[in-house]
Amino acid sequence: MKNSNIAKLISNYGSRLWALVSVFIFVPFYIKILGIENYAIIGFYTLLLGIISFADSGMSSAIIKEFSQDNSPSYKYSIFRNIENLYLLICVVIMSIIALGSGLIAEKWLNSNTIEIQTLSYYISLIGIGATLQLLSSLYYGALFGLGEQVKSNFYQIIWNVFRAGIVILVLIFYKPTLEVYFIWQIICNLIYIIILRIQSLSILKSQDSNLHKYFKKIPKNILKYVGGMTFIAIISAINIQADKIITSSIFPLKTFGYYNLASILSQVPVILGTPLTMFAFPLFSKFSLSNQKDLNITFDKITYLLSIIIFPVSFLLIFFPVEILKLWAGKSIESNMFSTLASVIRLLISGSLFLALQLPLFYLLLSKEKTKYTIYQGVIQVLLGIPLLYFCAKYYGLKAVPFPWILINFGSLVFLLFIVFKNFIDIKFSHYFIRTLIIPLFISFGVSFLFYLLHKINGGNIILYLVCTGILSVLINILFNNIINKRSFKEFKHLYNFPK
Repeated sequence: MKNSNIAKLISNYGSRLWALVSVFIFVPFYIKILGIENYAIIGFYTLLLGIISFADSGMSSAIIKEFSQDNSPSYKYSIFRNIENLYLLICVVIMSIIALGSGLIAEKWLNSNTIEIQTLSYYISLIGIGATLQLLSSLYYGALFGLGEQVKSNFYQIIWNVFRAGIVILVLIFYKPTLEVYFIWQIICNLIYIIILRIQSLSILKSQDSNLHKYFKKIPKNILKYVGGMTFIAIISAINIQADKIITSSIFPLKTFGYYNLASILSQVPVILGTPLTMFAFPLFSKFSLSNQKDLNITFDKITYLLSIIIFPVSFLLIFFPVEILKLWAGKSIESNMFSTLASVIRLLISGSLFLALQLPLFYLLLSKEKTKYTIYQGVIQVLLGIPLLYFCAKYYGLKAVPFPWILINFGSLVFLLFIVFKNFIDIKFSHYFIRTLIIPLFISFGVSFLFYLLHKINGGNIILYLVCTGILSVLINILFNNIINKRSFKEFKHLYNFPK
């Protein structure tokens, strides 16, 4: 069962769930030890990583795509080494640009009331090193992933995250509670993580062919074309996904940005939970795209349904219980007058993130077919319309208005991608997808969440119990109802993960 579909799915979700849980566990400690403004600088680390992610330019996804297909070990090794050399060069350039521009970023971008410009500039230089190394790790993670070692790659990712996000708290407590220590620890963890992933990837390749010493020093044209298309997509995507944080970090004080970052973390839950499922599907999409339309249809149908019964319940939990979840998570670190504002922001951000999560299977299906032009069209429109609207909302209507462009952009993108994919690339009736994958899970999840919301309002009680019961019942009722309408046994569930091979 080491690399079976169910093992890969479990490991994918284990890695993502741990990353999610670790945020909920550790962020309150960061705020308690360092303060909300210093935590905002940690949030800026995440923001900068998101911005420079365009530098990946699809190279890690190209590795996954090429490695998941039936190519020879020598071909894979050549692709790996050529892309690695290009990636290293790009990372060195980015690291240098951030270091040289750190003073300008500290002075013109961030608004700090307590941290001196020179100190802030130093932190930004450290952030540049740590974030660039973390970006580079995605290449080696993608290599292991594409080689079919999803279980192993996710195991390493979990261990890395434990040290990077968890053990650092002990370092801050027992050594020195400063941002300098925090960022240096990130650099050390990221560097060790890269070395381990690279050694493991090369070891697997060489076990398939012991004569891997030389490689052709040229990237094939089809991969260059793919990476070229992905470069533009990555730039547009980085701007669109991080635009709200870029604008809030530049318009509002760091303290307000820190609070917005808390709301943003919660709103990312649907995407975080949807990503491992679609990443699992991407190699299957790549495998079936050019040769087996029937298996591609089956895989797409299963993935989209699984995605819906996972993200709808979680989204409605956050929509109905934002204040309760905030208090449970970081209540002592949040000023009482901020709960109402943050609750409104979370509800709106979650709606936009739900639309974004539903796009994931569509996006990866188009990638598997090397059809990047549609995502480029989508991204350009998002930038031209969304960024000015986002700035206008933030500047003139405050923090509560920031999420509105996020909702409009992602809803429009979902409609556009659904139209393209169902018209050109998938042989499934749209009515089947719309009713089975969207409408039924939506209404079941909404109904269960609303019922438990009313029960909580009337009776009070342990909020954790309400959250757990709501999530589990929503998923189980969705599966049960689907079995009934498809005339399966109530206990049947293997069809959910029994993907074509």
